[in-house]
Amino acid sequence: MSSLERWASRGVGWMAVLVLTSLVFIATVTGRAEGEESGGMSMATEWAGSAPKVLAAYALRAGEMREPAPRGDGYLHLDTPRLISRLKELGIDTYFYLVWRSPVDWDDLKDEFLPAAREAGINVVVYLVPPSESTGELKSYPYTTDYIAWAKAIAELSLRYPNLIAWAIDDFDGNLSYFTPEYMATMAETARNINPRLGFLPLLYATAVTQQFLSTRGAFIDGVIVAYRDDPYRNTQRLSSMQGQIDRISALLNQYGLPLYWMIYASQLSRTPAPPSVKYVEKAVSLALDNMRMGKIDGIVMYQLPLEQISEPSPAITGRGYLSFFIPPNTVTRQGDVLSASQTICPNENWPGNYTLMFYTRDVGPNTGGYHVKQLLVDDTVVWESDVAATASTDWQLVTVNLTPYLAGKSRARLTFRLYEKKGVSNYWQIVGFDCLVAQGFTLVNPDFEDAVGWELTDERAFGIAEIAWVDPQREAKVAEMVAGAFSSYRASLSAASPISGQ
Repeated sequence: MSSLERWASRGVGWMAVLVLTSLVFIATVTGRAEGEESGGMSMATEWAGSAPKVLAAYALRAGEMREPAPRGDGYLHLDTPRLISRLKELGIDTYFYLVWRSPVDWDDLKDEFLPAAREAGINVVVYLVPPSESTGELKSYPYTTDYIAWAKAIAELSLRYPNLIAWAIDDFDGNLSYFTPEYMATMAETARNINPRLGFLPLLYATAVTQQFLSTRGAFIDGVIVAYRDDPYRNTQRLSSMQGQIDRISALLNQYGLPLYWMIYASQLSRTPAPPSVKYVEKAVSLALDNMRMGKIDGIVMYQLPLEQISEPSPAITGRGYLSFFIPPNTVTRQGDVLSASQTICPNENWPGNYTLMFYTRDVGPNTGGYHVKQLLVDDTVVWESDVAATASTDWQLVTVNLTPYLAGKSRARLTFRLYEKKGVSNYWQIVGFDCLVAQGFTLVNPDFEDAVGWELTDERAFGIAEIAWVDPQREAKVAEMVAGAFSSYRASLSAASPISGQ
C-alpha cells in the first residue's frame, strides 16, 4: 500500500486525499498532535501543535568556524566549542545546521555538535539542500538527494538527542517536481513512525506559500520557513512589503494549524549588489520581533548571521561605496524604463581646456545585448552610452568622455548617469556600477559615492533599484551585536510581562 493509499485508508476518500481537502485540515487545525494511527502513520506530528518559539541562526558562511587545520581525514571540521560559545554569546536558542559544505558535516553534527548543543541548551534543526543545489562536490552527504533515507536517519538521531527538533530543506518550492505529494507522504511516514515529535519545515519564498501548495502538500509538513527578500522583486534593500507578506502568509498558515518562521538575510543574497546594511537588518529584526509578540510568526531565523569577522570586500573600485543600478532576477521591465542618478553642476566659464569626465563602470549579469544600456546625459542629451554586453568582463573599466560640446557656454547643467531599457525583459538581472568620477572644468559633489549626499536617485519599485551601495567595514560586527541586543531585549520584555512566581 502506498503512502497516499494509507492516507486514503483513513476514511477521507481517494480524491479527497489527492487534494487534501477540508476534512484533513479540519483535523490538522483542531489536533495535529492527536491524529490516530492508521496504516502505521499518525495523521501529523506532535510537533506542530506545540511548535517552539525560536530566535535562531542559519548556517555558517564559507570558511567560518572551522578548525584551523585538517584532521587525519584531510577535512577541515567544524570548531564545535567555538561555535557553541558564539551562539550562546549572541543569544541564539536554535541553530539551523547546514549539511552541505563538507562531507564530514553530518558526522560532525552527530558526534560533536548535537551533544554539545544539548549541554548548552541549544536546539538544532538539520538543514539540507534540494536536488537543484546538489551539484558538483557540494551535496548533503551521505544520503544526498535520498530524502527518505534522510528522514529515517534524522528521526533516529532525534531519539538520541531530543534537542534535534526538526529538519528542513532549502529552496523547496523550486523543486516541487521532485517533492511530489506521493514522495512527501513517504518522507512524512518514515519520519513520523520513528519520532512523531520531529518537525519538518520546508523553506519557501513568499510567492510560493499558496492555497495550492498547502492543499496538496500541507499535511506532510509541520510549519514553513519563509526567506524574506521582497519577492517578487528579490532584494535585501527594501522592507516595505514585509508586513503585508507576514499578514497574508500567517493568516493562510493558520487555516492549516502550521507555524511560520521568518528568515532574515544577515549576509549577502546571491545576485545582489552588496550585503544588507546594518540599518536594513535592524529594521527587519525589529519588525519580525513585533510580529512574534503579536503571534503572527513563531520565530526568526537569521540567514548567515556573521559569527566572526571575515574580510567582506566592497565591490567599489576604491573606498567602500559605489553607484549601483540593480535589476533583480525575474523582474519585468518595459522599453524606456530608467534607473538614474543626477546632480546639477556649474561649469567653470574660465576653464582653459576641455570639459571632461572620467569614471569607472562595471556590470555583472548574463551579458545579452540589446536590452540594458548604460548612459551618461548632460541635460536631456545622451553624451555616452554602452550596452552592458559590450564587454564580458566584470572588472571595472575606465571611460573618458569629452563634455565640451555639451557644456561650453553654460553656467549650469544637469549631469545624469542612468540605466536605460532599450527593450523590455521578463527575467534578465543586471548589476551596473559607476565609481571614481574625476571631473575637469567643473566640480562634482560626492564623486566617489562614499556617502549619501549630492546625488538625486530615481527608480521604480516594479523595475529596479538605484542606490549608493556602501559596505560598512564593521558591518558584520555591528549586525551581530545588534541582533544579540534585540534578542536579549525581546526576552527581557517577555519576562517583564510574565506574572512573578509566588505573587
